[in-house]
Amino acid sequence: MGSANHSANLEGISAFAFADVVVDVRAHRLTCSGRETPVEPKAFAVLLELLAHPGQLLSRDDLLDAVWGHSYVTPSTLSRVIAQLRRAMADDSDQPRYIQTVHGLGYRFIAPLVGQSVEPAPTVRFAPPARARLPQRSDPLIGRDDDLDKLGQLLRESRLVTIVGAGGIGKTQAAMEVARRHSQEFTDGVWLLDCTPQADGEGFARWLAGLFDIRMSGGVDDLMARLGELLRTRRVLLVFDNCERIAGPVGVAVEALLAASVEPRVLVTSQHRLNCTGETLYWLPPLAVPPPGEWATEEDVTHLSRIAAVQLLLARSRAFASRFALTPTNAPAVAEICRRLDGLPLALEIAAARLRLLSAEQLLERMDVHLLGLAEASPSRPARHQTLHALIEWSFALLSEPERSLLGGLGVFVGACTLGGANAVGLVFDLDDEQVMDVLGGLVDKSLLVVDTATRPPSYRLLDSVRLFALGKLAESGDEPAVRDAHLAHFVRLAKRVDAEIRGAREQLWSDRVRRDWANLRSAFDYALSRPDRVEQTLALIGNLCWYFRLCPNYGESARWLDQALNAAVAPTRERAKALVACGIMRHQSQMHDRAQTLLREGIALAGQLEDPRLAGAGLAVLAFELATFGDMAGAQDCADSAQAIADAENDAWLRSMTLLGRGIAFALDDQHREAEACLGDAFDAVCGPGNGKYQQAYVLINRALQRHYLDQPVGAAKDWLMSIDTFAELENWRGMAGCVEGTAYLLSERGDMSKAARFLGAAARVRVLTAGPLMPQWRKAKAATEKKVLATLASSFESMREVGATTGFEYIVAEARAVLRGLAIDQALGADMSSPLGS
Repeated sequence: MGSANHSANLEGISAFAFADVVVDVRAHRLTCSGRETPVEPKAFAVLLELLAHPGQLLSRDDLLDAVWGHSYVTPSTLSRVIAQLRRAMADDSDQPRYIQTVHGLGYRFIAPLVGQSVEPAPTVRFAPPARARLPQRSDPLIGRDDDLDKLGQLLRESRLVTIVGAGGIGKTQAAMEVARRHSQEFTDGVWLLDCTPQADGEGFARWLAGLFDIRMSGGVDDLMARLGELLRTRRVLLVFDNCERIAGPVGVAVEALLAASVEPRVLVTSQHRLNCTGETLYWLPPLAVPPPGEWATEEDVTHLSRIAAVQLLLARSRAFASRFALTPTNAPAVAEICRRLDGLPLALEIAAARLRLLSAEQLLERMDVHLLGLAEASPSRPARHQTLHALIEWSFALLSEPERSLLGGLGVFVGACTLGGANAVGLVFDLDDEQVMDVLGGLVDKSLLVVDTATRPPSYRLLDSVRLFALGKLAESGDEPAVRDAHLAHFVRLAKRVDAEIRGAREQLWSDRVRRDWANLRSAFDYALSRPDRVEQTLALIGNLCWYFRLCPNYGESARWLDQALNAAVAPTRERAKALVACGIMRHQSQMHDRAQTLLREGIALAGQLEDPRLAGAGLAVLAFELATFGDMAGAQDCADSAQAIADAENDAWLRSMTLLGRGIAFALDDQHREAEACLGDAFDAVCGPGNGKYQQAYVLINRALQRHYLDQPVGAAKDWLMSIDTFAELENWRGMAGCVEGTAYLLSERGDMSKAARFLGAAARVRVLTAGPLMPQWRKAKAATEKKVLATLASSFESMREVGATTGFEYIVAEARAVLRGLAIDQALGADMSSPLGS
């Protein structure tokens, strides 16, 4: 790395800010707590090089080359310069806040930057989360051009289009491809909503609410009204896939949603119609199959190869590394295979896998013997359902014993499973990890299992028709209880890993993983709850998600799970203690104070009995601000003192931060804002270094910003809210971003921009309503004062401006808030004109 790289990374940046430090790049000036601190030019250049690469390890040679070029300079000179910078910024080499020494390797800048930074701020968009995005196309969709054109036209003309057809006919692939082709028309995203795991209307509604971070305060009607409000003017396409098992509830929900909104469009796949107002049906036909004929010449073969069903069969056989080729000799057999399979894409894919081992003539002969008899054995099924079921049955019969066993076992997974999950099920059938990997490969090769390498970790999924078949075979085998036990044990282990790691650097990874596996966790939980001999494992599963529940936005559903488990399982275990603390946190966040205190006290007592001081300390920290919220300041300080003693004894930085957070909130609610600001500053310092979770940092900062606002420190408040809003954006936490927007409204009112303040208040209030997240008590005084001031200025226009904010896309409000905060945090600190940034 050389000077050119350094210059490129600083291009267009006028200043950096972190903590109470501002670095003016152009004036070569360093200020700490508003006072200019002199540093020599080379030291300033080293600081700029570190700031240009935040979080990156820069070796001594990197810094020497970038700052001193090719001049000979000893490493001791660099050490002296680093020491000068630390003195200037009151940094500590043993417990660094800004510059970290990595012994023998170099240096790293570790403080969060605010305002202008090298890395762009996380983009805030209204868009589907990773688990609801369209996958990348892996293979071309064969034989569907005409269908896609017609579906695209219907989607332009109708707000609700249902693609109907038999299982295996290709409804999902057609829906996803038409969505891809028209994705540019939907500026707020295409949301792929797989309804396969859903079994009833209430579960469907709660799942839908979770995807959009909306909380159900009433029934399904209330949810759809809120969702309709959220999506009213959004250009979104909602693709509801595999709806046949809950077609009724989906129809009711979609009808209500479309009635409450203007812009959204809905595309549905189902084996039968939804039967709701405004539904336009498109019956997806099978792929074109060859007509009867001889197919004896090269010209015939060329013509045959262009027929859609044959095209798919040949394409899939090539994908399986088969050397199969269409010739005049085998053309009649290929044509007959495609006719026998009724042009069903899934059936053709399964059959194609066999062409690696059999000739077309051999495949046809076996189909004659096996498929027709199997189809005739189930005459109640529609013809195409008979064909597909018979083909899956025949393919199953041809599998090895390990393949049959594992295929049945994978049926218990709701949606996808990871390799770890497959290994857990494999143990039931005495398959080790290597054998499971081989079997998975075989099932993928036979088109019975789909692998998705885009997920982290990669995942495996049975197609819906195959999963239903697999579950039937598993039930017949008598192995289902053992497999369900293995599935439960696997997710208990996953929950324990979440508990161990979610408060650290892998916080986002584990949060995303839990959201992705939510349906499987729910399935495992329901199974454990249904078995008297497994009911204690509900707490092992749910108690270990304690700290995930704290940072997830769904307090209501989390509390319901926890209540169910606590009522069913009564053994005094560590998991019960965690569940009690977690449920107490949920009730505190929902401001159900009596219940919150009871749960927290019981959890703390049990943690103490079980000699788990860290859990007891965390519970005490939460109880401190619960008691302060309730008005018991003396009790709050006693809890904070006890938690502090545990944190010190355990040398636990995260617990120390939680304790100081609790103490700070208690001070804040007692109007001791200076003491609160100091406590919260220490709480942030405890967890601001690498390796700590970002949620705790953001939660502390958003509250410290509030105290700085009460203390009339707008620059400090703006810095904290700016760092918080960026972190909450990265975590996709809309409620946290709303809190920062609320705070920005307070700052705007102090500066006289009442119209924008009113809009921001309206936007933040709307997010709180949608997410059922009440304003916490320490914020109420500032909110009331701001509303009074804004109302006095705007008078009758106050409500209309608030409504404008409530109905504006929240991502646009966040962008505006960032501009305001950045202006206050950087330009005001540099003495720039205060009015300019607000117009940016």
